[in-house]
Amino acid sequence: MGAWGVGITSNDAAQDLKKEFQAAFSYYDVETALVKIDAYVRADGYDESDESDWCDYYYSLANFMWKKGILTDKVRDMAVHMIDTGFGLEIWADEGEKTLNKRKKALAEFREMLLSPQPAKKKIKVDLFLNSVFDVGDYVAFQLQTKDKSYLAKESSFDEETFRSMDGKYVVIRKVQDHISYRSRMVPEVADHWIVYQLYSEFFDEIPDMSQLKNDNWAYKEGRIAYDDPPDKKSYYFYCESALFYFKKRGYKVIGNNKKGIDENINANRMAHHNTLGISSCHYNGDTYMIDSILKTKASKKPKRLFPFKLW
Repeated sequence: MGAWGVGITSNDAAQDLKKEFQAAFSYYDVETALVKIDAYVRADGYDESDESDWCDYYYSLANFMWKKGILTDKVRDMAVHMIDTGFGLEIWADEGEKTLNKRKKALAEFREMLLSPQPAKKKIKVDLFLNSVFDVGDYVAFQLQTKDKSYLAKESSFDEETFRSMDGKYVVIRKVQDHISYRSRMVPEVADHWIVYQLYSEFFDEIPDMSQLKNDNWAYKEGRIAYDDPPDKKSYYFYCESALFYFKKRGYKVIGNNKKGIDENINANRMAHHNTLGISSCHYNGDTYMIDSILKTKASKKPKRLFPFKLW
């Protein structure tokens, strides 16, 4: 039993199926979605012969639909019938009388909820970046925003004064790939898109044009990506949300396109550092990591003196 509690959604099946419910009900009408969901779960090994798994699935479905204001009479009546007949309670009895009674109480409360007026119908949104933004090879300039963000001393190779001075300066990225971090198995059209990009190793006071950029001047970040990577691994690739909203907030402009030298076989899970633009907290902000990568890359390219002292 893949459950960690007696609650309706306190099990692996409910958590695994939640995104699929979101995908199905956001993409299809209710009746079509129910047909698709039934076919999907049965193909995945769920059926009434395994009472525990079927309860996890069906109760989580009814719970999701009620909360979204789309519960049908058929789904409600079936869920109530399962509760009233003790369907699936045998495995809870094996856990002992105390656990069984807690499960019965949770089911009684769930039954009461299902028979109560459901909320107004809600628009079902999938918490994913559903669209791809920019074309592969696009050079995109946008502004850093450091004025109101936290200075992260432990994550920075620079002081706070430098961090604040970067507010409003432009950086440039080149998109090299779309990374799909998740795709619905039930509705393949519903997928989570992220941009894999290279970060140009320079800051600009104004939006630059392509003539100011060199093809090989890319910033890198050190550190593990996969668990078995060395701690000092260098990566010249990053990825962030494929959401135009974050770039609009930073005054973006596509300044050109050049696919020369792009590796189309990037495995973002092993080769690209996560650098989200959508999180700004006392523990994280994407601006810090972009600034740090650029400054460290620039410092590594400075010519070293042959002697640490003057000869005359």
